[in-house]
Amino acid sequence: MKKIKKVSILLLSISMIVGSVFVGDINSSYAATVYKNQLTIGKSYKYDLDGDGDKDSIKVYSTGHKLLLKVNSTTKTLDSNYYPDYGYYDAKIYDFNKKDKSSEIVFYWAGDSEWGTKILKFKNSKCMLNKHYKDAMLKSYDPSTGMVTFEEYEQGRYSSFIKAMGCFCIYDKAQIKGYNVYNQYSANTSGDTRKNKYVAAKKLTAYTSTSGKKKEFTINKGSKVYVYALYQKGSSKYIRVKNSSGKYGYVKIGSSMLFTEGSCLWWR
Repeated sequence: MKKIKKVSILLLSISMIVGSVFVGDINSSYAATVYKNQLTIGKSYKYDLDGDGDKDSIKVYSTGHKLLLKVNSTTKTLDSNYYPDYGYYDAKIYDFNKKDKSSEIVFYWAGDSEWGTKILKFKNSKCMLNKHYKDAMLKSYDPSTGMVTFEEYEQGRYSSFIKAMGCFCIYDKAQIKGYNVYNQYSANTSGDTRKNKYVAAKKLTAYTSTSGKKKEFTINKGSKVYVYALYQKGSSKYIRVKNSSGKYGYVKIGSSMLFTEGSCLWWR
């Protein structure tokens, strides 16, 4: 069994403050460190969030163990378990999509081996978007398209894949358009997940596409493959693999492990 240490809160905090890795086209993408405003807890701000020309009143503050966000007359809970001595908390204003004339408030928190990101959008005093991405941190975004990339772990949107391949790290994407968010159907693997050699626990079939209709090749029990991406759309779930011959294919996931437990990654 391969055990690796999950990224620590300290490293996550440093990555948010100091720098981030670009994903995709670095000519059009911005790192997570490119933002409009830092929102310090307990301080009031004025910023035009909806592009109507009027500045909105913004404040992030704590009450007991709750961390709250107030925009004009509307208050939203950012975290119900706020412990500043034991966790890392960060709130910033971003402009993910230059075409929609509105800005986003992004809240990020990290605790003991767990973290998450919230994206909120307001129009006057109404909260139009409040999206939580569990086990994910912002890595980069493309302001020309509104495409946002997260570094995400196995407790996030693809949590059902744990039963097929153990723990993993991926680059999950979502597109922000106005007050709507569109989660993408596939996510590339990264880091140790991309480099890991997975050993088939049984005979597997790799298909040419996620339709699962045409066979590309067979993966015999004991054969090694690399996992390049995860795909999910409704109940359709596949992993994109590369075999020893350099061929790519899609393997459907079910209710059991596809690979031997010893060849999978497990956080410690």
